[in-house]
Amino acid sequence: MGTANVGHGIVVGIDGSDSALDAARWAACVARHLGEPIDLVHVHPPTSDNGTDPSEAVLTAAEAAVRGAVDWVEVRRSTPSGKPDRVLTDLSREARMIVLGHTTTTEWQSMVRRSDVVSVANHAECPVVTWRSREGFQPPDGRPVVVGVDGTEVSAEAVEHAFTTAAALEAPLVAIHTWTEQSTLTYGEGSRFTDWTAYVEYRREEMRSHTSGHTERFPDVEVSYRVERGKPDIVLLEESKSAQLVVVGSHGRSPLAAAVVGSSSQGLIHHSCCPVMICRAHHRSETEAH
Repeated sequence: MGTANVGHGIVVGIDGSDSALDAARWAACVARHLGEPIDLVHVHPPTSDNGTDPSEAVLTAAEAAVRGAVDWVEVRRSTPSGKPDRVLTDLSREARMIVLGHTTTTEWQSMVRRSDVVSVANHAECPVVTWRSREGFQPPDGRPVVVGVDGTEVSAEAVEHAFTTAAALEAPLVAIHTWTEQSTLTYGEGSRFTDWTAYVEYRREEMRSHTSGHTERFPDVEVSYRVERGKPDIVLLEESKSAQLVVVGSHGRSPLAAAVVGSSSQGLIHHSCCPVMICRAHHRSETEAH
């Protein structure tokens, strides 16, 4: 199956917000292309002060949004109790994908108080998509899927899911490797005057080599390879303006650690102009995944 062993079903976290409804619409479109069911999940506290539970009304609104976005998709509903990030992380062990609305915290706030979106993205065992847009809900279209490639294990996981998603959406795929002088062995004062053409072509060919298995599995996916000079978070944020999905790998750092050492996924979660898929490397067997 490759590096990514997939589960079944697309779980959508529903909290009653407009962002969650748009996330459900987007997830329904992707589920329709992938032939997967939608699991609408509203997590409620174990106890309620007034004895009322708005879960059914919230899920009914979400299901209506889903039905309005696609002509047919299997919809399942559940109302587990507990802390949302923990419940969704538990569900990720069997799911193919988790889709959430955008986080309402800033990067600084995410360091000092819990963000469910960030927490799930950092701990889930399947890809997590945080839905973001500058123009409201848009169904999948001809815009590209963009994936960040750096040769690491988590990057390989991202590439796997990027190819699968691009194939399902019949979208072109743009694989991007970023670099700065500091990331090369020739960094120094003289590097400012170095002709980097050979280095860029080497990295481009390296990407082609690393993705050759995927291009054979998905021959209908139109792939382009780009090597861009700059920091990955800055480059990918710029790409998100014209993409329909950005896919990145993540080591699952805590928000504090990410702030100290830098994290492309954390920056995209808070600032991307399009949905972002965060992938972490896991080694579930097919038996465990199903």
